[in-house]
Amino acid sequence: MTSSVSSSLSLPVLRNGSNGYNVTLIQRLLNNAGYGSLVEDGIFGVRTDSTVKQFQKDRNLIVDGIVGSQTWEALLPPTIARGSSGDDVKRLQSILNEMGYSLVRDSIFGSNTEAAVKGYQKNTTLEVDGIVGPLTWYALMSTMIQD
Repeated sequence: MTSSVSSSLSLPVLRNGSNGYNVTLIQRLLNNAGYGSLVEDGIFGVRTDSTVKQFQKDRNLIVDGIVGSQTWEALLPPTIARGSSGDDVKRLQSILNEMGYSLVRDSIFGSNTEAAVKGYQKNTTLEVDGIVGPLTWYALMSTMIQD
């Protein structure tokens, strides 16, 4: 079953010439994925463009240097929800704690983590479903870049 996301938030489309915190986030995600050592300066220039294209090629995506929804989804952590466990859940718990939530960083997506996610989603005009998919990951991670 597919559901439509009724949210005012969407993944931005970025390309050579773009700039700002979204580009900084892309640069950080590429660095974290092992794609060199881009300067996280928020400027989508030649190096960021060639790194995006290499990432796209390695992931069998359309190699155009444009960071659209498919490239974002490949760069962002996988979708997690109640019952998930592991490093991505621990990262989520850390990010939420930095925002003022009080979660045990136990790498287990239980009821407290789900409640914190729903609270965050409600406060950021995301669909309140307790699932951390691409839009929620993007919102969480871009907030950390902007601070």
